[in-house]
Amino acid sequence: MILGVDIGGSHITVGRVDTKNHKIPDSNLISTEVDSTAQAIEIIDQWIQVLQKSIDSLNKDKEPLEGICIALPGPFDYYQGIFAYKMENKFTSLLGINIKKIIIKRLALSDTIPLRFYNDAACFGIGEFWKGKLKSAEKALAITLGTGFGATFLSQGLPMLSGDGVPENGELYNIPFKNGIADEYFSTRWFIKKYKEATGVTISGVKDLITDFKSNPHTDQIFEEFSRNLAIFLSPWLKGFNVDAVVIGGNISKAWNSFADNLNTELKNQGCNTKIYQSELKEKAILLGGARLVNNIFYESLCF
Repeated sequence: MILGVDIGGSHITVGRVDTKNHKIPDSNLISTEVDSTAQAIEIIDQWIQVLQKSIDSLNKDKEPLEGICIALPGPFDYYQGIFAYKMENKFTSLLGINIKKIIIKRLALSDTIPLRFYNDAACFGIGEFWKGKLKSAEKALAITLGTGFGATFLSQGLPMLSGDGVPENGELYNIPFKNGIADEYFSTRWFIKKYKEATGVTISGVKDLITDFKSNPHTDQIFEEFSRNLAIFLSPWLKGFNVDAVVIGGNISKAWNSFADNLNTELKNQGCNTKIYQSELKEKAILLGGARLVNNIFYESLCF
């Protein structure tokens, strides 16, 4: 068994990935909320607690641990496992800490068990190419829409950090768009801001809008504007990288029926016929993508 781990700004999820069938039953998932603005020791203790619980369940079932792969947002020194860069609004207390060494020590991991790290959006794309919607796509784009705007460009299943049609580090969140950057338009806070401007009501997230779709003209207009913006922003990149397919995950993708048709229409208006898919694997794509890192040949083919 491999432990695939997804660490976000508000949670940690650990999934036991069966190396024979590469499936993750829901019963193999352990998740808990984590305050990424807390002190370092508190954050690390919560991570260790969930990881140890998963390892204990492996030991109970007499399943060997073959590796731990952790997906988390950047900027981060993935190769060394160090919070070498300051993140925006999260994990600031972990700056400069070698989390890899701490986890190895706290979990008493042997030298034969690989502990590897990689970008969460990239792991999402790797998982979707391996077991999801991007299986047949030679060139693909995987994006996650939620608290932030994650993206990874894939060529034959490998994340690309540079090359023709690929932005710097393969990231789209910081690309200028309209009066700001992409992350400000394709994340949860954009919906919150737009709904507040239209109605004076503060919502917690896109989930609050889904049941309101088509019954509230403001909601309808907000999703239409979102779809139009996303199509205008994505189309040059889809054309430039010659993308065969796009898969969309993250919490905003749960509102698929509220924006997918408009997104396809707007993309065609931009002269772009790329196939757009909703992720069916969802968070499991990140865990599966992370699990691929245990394969030494695959891991060594990645860019850092």
